[in-house]
Amino acid sequence: MKRRYYYLDILNIVATFAVVMLHSSSFAFMNAAGMRWNLAVSIQVLFIFAVPIFLMISAANILNYRQRETTEIFFKKRFKRIAIPFVVWSIVWFLYFNHYDWHYSLKSFNTYSRLLDGFLHGTIQPIFWFFYVIIGFYLSVPILSKIFIKENKKTIQYLIGLNLVVIGLFSYYYQLQHQPSLALEGYLSIGASGSIGIFAIGWYLHNLSLENKERYLYIFGIFSALVMIALTIYLSHKRGSYQSASYSIWGIFGLGWSATVFAFVKSRLYSWEPSERIQSLLRHVSGASLGVYVIHYFFIDRVDRYHLLANNSLIHLFVLPVIVWLISIIIILLIKKIPYLKRTV
Repeated sequence: MKRRYYYLDILNIVATFAVVMLHSSSFAFMNAAGMRWNLAVSIQVLFIFAVPIFLMISAANILNYRQRETTEIFFKKRFKRIAIPFVVWSIVWFLYFNHYDWHYSLKSFNTYSRLLDGFLHGTIQPIFWFFYVIIGFYLSVPILSKIFIKENKKTIQYLIGLNLVVIGLFSYYYQLQHQPSLALEGYLSIGASGSIGIFAIGWYLHNLSLENKERYLYIFGIFSALVMIALTIYLSHKRGSYQSASYSIWGIFGLGWSATVFAFVKSRLYSWEPSERIQSLLRHVSGASLGVYVIHYFFIDRVDRYHLLANNSLIHLFVLPVIVWLISIIIILLIKKIPYLKRTV
């Protein structure tokens, strides 16, 4: 029987809340001035670990799937877990945006052509870009699972190092400069894929020890967060437009900060065995994460669309995300009790 690591549940829950915090602090993108804007930028940076943590957890949980099940069973499980919610909620969001913004006729063939095009290009709901990354990862897992074993520690270190240099440093630098990427990047089949670095770091941190080097990671992680905040504020003012690339999750600082959060929680809770009541609570709340991801923005959009709160208010930045997160969890837990519908979350 597979051991359950409850620190991964904690990370999952924290990452889900971080997603809501990110989408409640969109005031940062207005590139305004003043302390309230600086605060929104700081929230954006400090919670940018959300999706990287999801990806790291996936790597920690999945890359050893061969020890538990066949590849056929693995794909069937993942299809039910990801593909069904992705398709259903993409359609729901298409109908939602069409009703309020696009106004395409549902009697027109072109409308459904737009829906298909939106699926293929990820333009229906921008925050669903996560699905494309995770689906690509799942399709690659049967190959990656042959590489990511403890006996291949040196190979995995090389893969992480290659990714950090090509993507974390060079690509990040050129992105900040608004210049074309390094020519070599497009010709490195595995090492220069942005997401492989995050997956590899997640697997490594979960399965291998840092050998008393955690303090250096923590120092670099905190340094990274401070640099990203300062860089975002400075470049945004200097260039006159918001520079979200400063805290790219693929960059060296975004990776460093995300890895620090993962490693810190693991170091405190790796061997934690909570009471049965807490175990049950963690399983249910953590299990609602995907559902929260797909529905939480409905509430934020309603608040912003009808100007119910000023998007630079402290209530919008700090209280709204807590309320939205809690309401979303309750709704998802209720949906999970409904036959058929529970497959969508």
